[in-house]
Amino acid sequence: AALEHVAGSEARFRSLVQNSSDVITIVDEHGRIGYQSASATRVFGTEPEELVGRSLSEWVHPDDAGAPPSLLGSVTGSQGDSVLVKCRMADSVGRWRHVETAVTDLRDDPGVRGIVLNTRDVSERVALEEELRHRAWHDIVTGLPNRALFSERGNQARARSHRQSTPFAVLFLDLDDFKSINDTLGH
Repeated sequence: AALEHVAGSEARFRSLVQNSSDVITIVDEHGRIGYQSASATRVFGTEPEELVGRSLSEWVHPDDAGAPPSLLGSVTGSQGDSVLVKCRMADSVGRWRHVETAVTDLRDDPGVRGIVLNTRDVSERVALEEELRHRAWHDIVTGLPNRALFSERGNQARARSHRQSTPFAVLFLDLDDFKSINDTLGH
């Protein structure tokens, strides 16, 4: 009965991992992938077997190249504690996906013996945040910088001018009868 319970628990945990929305990866201390969950196919379009044995750094954006060492170094000496790291990882067609990865050092756990990465694709959230940031500083119709961005850049220029003891200027143009265009076509 005890063996059946253990086998049932193992099957349950295997099913939970395989059907998780997060990509679960186990790497060694050198960043070599030893296990990759099936969710890698849903999130990145890559079969788990294609990733096992490869280096984690092959998967991470070159500008985020410091991420794999920091992923692994961030948990050194903190057995069982998780650290959240943000970076970009490639999918199967070469697009860079923004991800958040919870890194947990379980090298001393006999059932794992590795560093566990729970990776979540946050690309849609990052795109929405960038769009909202752009809308805050640009006109929706024209895409041109708006008054808020002008004010911010003016304040930055004034501060830089003060720090460097150099002058700055603002050029203001007034176009005659432009109000009729605004009234007709909108700002």
